Amino acid sequence: MGSFLEKLKLKARQHPAFFCFYVSIFLNFMVEILSRKSLLESLVFLVMRPHVFLYNAFIIYWCFSLLLLVRRKLFLGTVIGIIWLILGFVNLVLLGFRVTPFNGADLRLTKDAMTIAGKYLTWWHLVLLAVGVVALLAALVVLFRKLPKWPRKPSYMKGLVFVVFSFLALLGLSSVGMRTGILANQFGNLAQAYLDYGFPFCFSNSLMNTGISKPEDYSVETVQEIKEEGILPEEHGWAPLISEERPTIVDELGVAVTKQTPNIIFLQLESFSDPMKYLHMTCSEDPIPNFRKLMEKYSSGYLRVPSVGAGTANTEFEVITGMNLDFFGPGEYPYKTVLQKQVCESLCFDLKEIGYHAQAIHNNSGTFYDRYTVFSQLGFDTFTSLEYMSGYDTTYMGWPKDKTLKGQITKVMKSTSGADFIYTISVQGHGSYPEEKVLDAPAVTVSGLPTEEETNAMEYYVHQVHEMDEFVGELVAYLENCGEETILVMYGDHLPSLELTEEKLENKDVFQTEYVIWNNMGLEKSDRDLEAYQLGAYVLEHAGIKKGTMFRYHQAWLQDVFHTEEEEQEYLNNMKILEYDILYGEQDVFEGQMPYEATELYMGVQPIVISQVLTQNEGLYVVGWNYTPNSVVYINGEPCSTNVVSTNMLYCEEAPLEEENNEITICQVSEDNIVLSVSEAYVLKK
Repeated sequence: MGSFLEKLKLKARQHPAFFCFYVSIFLNFMVEILSRKSLLESLVFLVMRPHVFLYNAFIIYWCFSLLLLVRRKLFLGTVIGIIWLILGFVNLVLLGFRVTPFNGADLRLTKDAMTIAGKYLTWWHLVLLAVGVVALLAALVVLFRKLPKWPRKPSYMKGLVFVVFSFLALLGLSSVGMRTGILANQFGNLAQAYLDYGFPFCFSNSLMNTGISKPEDYSVETVQEIKEEGILPEEHGWAPLISEERPTIVDELGVAVTKQTPNIIFLQLESFSDPMKYLHMTCSEDPIPNFRKLMEKYSSGYLRVPSVGAGTANTEFEVITGMNLDFFGPGEYPYKTVLQKQVCESLCFDLKEIGYHAQAIHNNSGTFYDRYTVFSQLGFDTFTSLEYMSGYDTTYMGWPKDKTLKGQITKVMKSTSGADFIYTISVQGHGSYPEEKVLDAPAVTVSGLPTEEETNAMEYYVHQVHEMDEFVGELVAYLENCGEETILVMYGDHLPSLELTEEKLENKDVFQTEYVIWNNMGLEKSDRDLEAYQLGAYVLEHAGIKKGTMFRYHQAWLQDVFHTEEEEQEYLNNMKILEYDILYGEQDVFEGQMPYEATELYMGVQPIVISQVLTQNEGLYVVGWNYTPNSVVYINGEPCSTNVVSTNMLYCEEAPLEEENNEITICQVSEDNIVLSVSEAYVLKK
């Protein structure tokens, strides 16, 4: 060890700049091997795109320029090298679960990732990870002590000038590369971009590039022109897709109108797709017979979504807002960036203007993707998350099953007297998919896969999809007989993380899932493939509603089936201008002022009530309504260890009561210990 360190120290002293450059090339090559999972493909990248490879190495080389500012150059250089290798290794691990590479947006999802780590990693994985972290920290401590300081004090001014100059040079190279087409600033397919442009560039870009860049032709005049020529005028009450069989009424202008405003329910099915369209395997029977029958009878088609294997919130964002994520930063989650503070026009706001109630349901934690705060920026009135549900079954991997959503949708519909817009997000189909056999008698078996592990994982997934399809059938049966006109939109948010490729799919596109628009209104069947950001506009068209900036913009486009390349490019350019104006610009489309305000989001639809508090020895019984496994008794603002006896009773074995009045409340607390709501207080006199 000592002789190696001495040689390293000697080479670094003799030729520090060249030494760091060689190390940068080596690190870049190692990171690319991890990113591509192949030595051969990394060599091909080096040979076929040497200029891009060297540019990526220069990004790493700039990191080493920071050594000019410290005396412990060898130690800092080692840390920088380890960080890049860790980034490459994390990317390798994530690519085992999804298609989307590791990017800057993932760093904003650290808290969410920790909450579901147990669903993907076994206990020994977590132990091994902890041991690895401890070993790495111990090694760094040893290196900090062993590696010598640089003999001369650094010239901080010269070093800082070089760091800044090299960074500006790096930005200049990036600008030239983007203008010449060697590099790209927008990544329509993030996974492919990492292969085309290298991990260091794409990862760095995703860290720095967020939001929507200002379009060159953005101006109040341009926005006004788009409004006048590209956005349909607002209308509500006429329904061009009503079939001849459906009874209609006619207004004084002779226009057919609906008898009542229909409920509009979106059901976003986690990782839902049609396994019968997987060409590399065979199912013993149709796993989704209900969904297939609906597609044959009602409007349906392929839905192009923004991600593969993960990214539920981004499909959700496109559908709810009508905005195209291609214009945002690489891999960005708007829920974690702009929507943390900015209100955004949405289906919720637009439909509430014509009397709808906007409500969300999700059988997973309300804190995931910060929905418990973001949904207020999107205009939802209520949000029923898992913390407000009880009596649900779970999958082998611990995800709540979707059949509980039928009861939740029923509760929401009964909680209002008017029309409902309900956005429901399912979770049962979520990964990971165990490679060991965990199902004794699956309803549908699969064959044709090369290994037993792949067969087990696929069979587990198909089983979940089959149960989700049964839930779809039950929900449709309920809605058919509920006595209210309803449009139900169902679709998969993305394909599962099962290493599906274009060659394995009938439609040859890993970014497509299926959708269907069921209704009990006799609407005409109209099949069409759509982008996720167009789905809301298409559904509103079915309902005879023309509301909302982005939705009326898409409706104008969807009036024609065939478009030229020039028309499509203009459509995309104007779409970017509208999105920028609404979220980052002067909001000229709203005459310079955002007309919407964030809502006071109410968690759940049934109030959590305390009717009586009883003391017994040192313990405490709380009696009331609508308690769930996430209900926690708080006494004078402090949580107590709570046992859920039933939906009507909670018990605290030890209750630290004060001599005088005690304020008792029930808080709904998430797994990550965030209080989502607090009941009205009950004052107990000891």
